[in-house]
Amino acid sequence: MTVFDLRVAPWVALVREGRRVEVGVREAVVDAHTFDGLALDDPLEAVAVFRQVLLPVVLDALGAPRGLDEWSALWNAGRFNENQINEYLDSREGLFDLFDAERPFAQVAGLRTAKDETKPVSLLIPRLASGNNVPLFSARTEDAPPALAPAAAARALLAAHCWDTAAIKSGAVGDPRMSAGKTTGNPTGPLGQLGVVLPVGASLFHTLVLNLPIMPLGPRPRDRPQWRTADPASSRWSEREALGLLDLLTWQSRRIRLVPEPDSTTVGRVVVRQVVLSAGDRLTGSVQDLERHTAWRQTEKPRADEPPSRPVRHQPGRAAWRGLEALLATAGPTSARVTAPMALTQLAGLQARGRLPEDLPLRVLTVGVRYGNQSAVIEDVMVDEIPLPVVALVADSAVRETVLTVAEQAERLRVAANRLGDDLRAAGGGDKVPWDKSQRLGDVLVYALTPAVRRLLAGLARHPEDTERAEDAWAVVARRLAWEVAEPALSGAGPGTFLGRHPEQRFAPRLAGAEASFRRALNDIFGPVPVPAATAAS
Repeated sequence: MTVFDLRVAPWVALVREGRRVEVGVREAVVDAHTFDGLALDDPLEAVAVFRQVLLPVVLDALGAPRGLDEWSALWNAGRFNENQINEYLDSREGLFDLFDAERPFAQVAGLRTAKDETKPVSLLIPRLASGNNVPLFSARTEDAPPALAPAAAARALLAAHCWDTAAIKSGAVGDPRMSAGKTTGNPTGPLGQLGVVLPVGASLFHTLVLNLPIMPLGPRPRDRPQWRTADPASSRWSEREALGLLDLLTWQSRRIRLVPEPDSTTVGRVVVRQVVLSAGDRLTGSVQDLERHTAWRQTEKPRADEPPSRPVRHQPGRAAWRGLEALLATAGPTSARVTAPMALTQLAGLQARGRLPEDLPLRVLTVGVRYGNQSAVIEDVMVDEIPLPVVALVADSAVRETVLTVAEQAERLRVAANRLGDDLRAAGGGDKVPWDKSQRLGDVLVYALTPAVRRLLAGLARHPEDTERAEDAWAVVARRLAWEVAEPALSGAGPGTFLGRHPEQRFAPRLAGAEASFRRALNDIFGPVPVPAATAAS
């Protein structure tokens, strides 16, 4: 019998002293303070392992802090209680075995289709070709699926529960909703409908504690992770509300069975080439009161059958710092009716009450997926990570005002650069570039500004008292970068732009007007360029 015990077998991908390592769940949690954090070579898998296993294990084994004092005591301890973690995992003998005959972890034993069909394991991995999901530049085809080691198969399994595509799934024997060998109407995995925002600390221990919820009343009575449910999962699935946070974190959105086979290259080892994947549980109702890792946008005029808020999803090509207003909306909705993720709102409360140091090395990891063709394929995976001064989460703090000012000015610079490009095209007799076509000057400028914004955020995280110096330095650097983007466009404009297509018209589009308009925009954003004292005196 094949055994792969996730408690001890190496499979959780982490970083220790700058190097990627794989460890079991026990070592990952007990020694969490010794790891730098999650390995992000596959961010979808990293988030899935964190949410589906590591965080629920800590939450279920230790219980949620009941108040600020309990949370602070855990934070200040600097490591998890080894005896409690070991006792919890020891009492779950067999429940974490990836290939258990009766209750394989996060799977259904004996799951099969009426024709005993299986699919390539690449079905679980968006970056590999599978069916009509063929990523650009993929080196593999569906006819040549990879042979996944158990560790890789475990990570892919959890990622499928979180991010799997929608649409038709294979019908499983015993599923009463199967029709003609298929099950239709499947939504994407639950995280695919969110813009995941994960607070990240200096170590895995800090990351886990930063994401632990404070629950004054404790967990809901029936709430538990999937491995502690009374009965093993079957091919039958249900539509229901989440019973609590643990249930939501370990939600089984698919019914899956990994098919192990002997490794032809190594005696005694197994690999996974085939898988059975069918419909799983579907969430009903709003999860806003439970889901901690996404921002929410209030629906302006919701219908009776609509939720009052919807999760905010990340936009392809948009750096995380451009969404700072939403990340910092911890005290209430923004002008766009967006509120911050619950995890960041809790950190704001902890910081305001002095439970977190002002120079905490906090980062924010953002992960999201863009689906295409009726959400049946994955077109893009959006990943970013930015430093975030924890003081900026607190309402009315000087750091918060500085960060929001910088984000607003950067957006105004983007608009000004786009307008400059439109004005130059108009001076040459061309039409504006549609917002969704080609690369505009504003996009180039945002790309150039990104390193500067990251440096500013990192600097304020270390020195939150230096807001004035940070703003002054930002204004100098941002103005310089804006001209570095604008000047090639101005100098490269054609001869016809000097007088424009209608030189007889006084206010017709021309090169000088485009440059003057851009210069005014910079002065509106940052104020006029200071005149050196010596020049003014002369």
